[in-house]
Amino acid sequence: MNEEMRNGYEQADWQKHYDENDLAWDLGETAAPFVRMWEDQVIQPGSLMVPGCGQGHEVIFFAERGFRVTGVDFSPGAVKLLQNSLNQKTLDAQVLHRDFFELESKHDRAYDSLLEQTFFCAIRPDQRPAYVKTVSRILKPGGLLFGLFYETGEEGGPPFNTSEADIRNHFSQDFEIERLEKCMLSNERRQGKEWLAIMRKK
Repeated sequence: MNEEMRNGYEQADWQKHYDENDLAWDLGETAAPFVRMWEDQVIQPGSLMVPGCGQGHEVIFFAERGFRVTGVDFSPGAVKLLQNSLNQKTLDAQVLHRDFFELESKHDRAYDSLLEQTFFCAIRPDQRPAYVKTVSRILKPGGLLFGLFYETGEEGGPPFNTSEADIRNHFSQDFEIERLEKCMLSNERRQGKEWLAIMRKK
């Protein structure tokens, strides 16, 4: 395993994927479990954060349905692609070119809910405690995290393996885990490898 894979990507590494249009992780559509949760009114309209949003399929989907959506990504290529899509669709959503962990204090307790998909597994494992603290910081009291966590079953990354134990160990202190189960609606490429989670900020 080379050092890049062991230690994770830097901003330039992610940007290279956009420069080369090498977006193998991108499903090309909104993840089906999030669509189902919206259809079932589990995800309620309000202010929604999507960290590591990439091309922003979820940002677009929920903005089209009246959510106040903020997407964050530190790759200029991702931000540009998403902003162009929003402009073409004349959708009102905010796209921030930021490091998620360094969001300004104006974002504190600003969001009703947050969508997690392929971000927790993309950051280095030693950044996971900071991820939990940042999510807790920006969610309103009682705010909800809706997550699809990727269990690769492999060493190294990104993506870095995320097991059920990893999820419980990292989130239990700051969140009530209301639902955590293997996802039945995963994309074919991720069948049997995703944990569906609903967690409420304590």
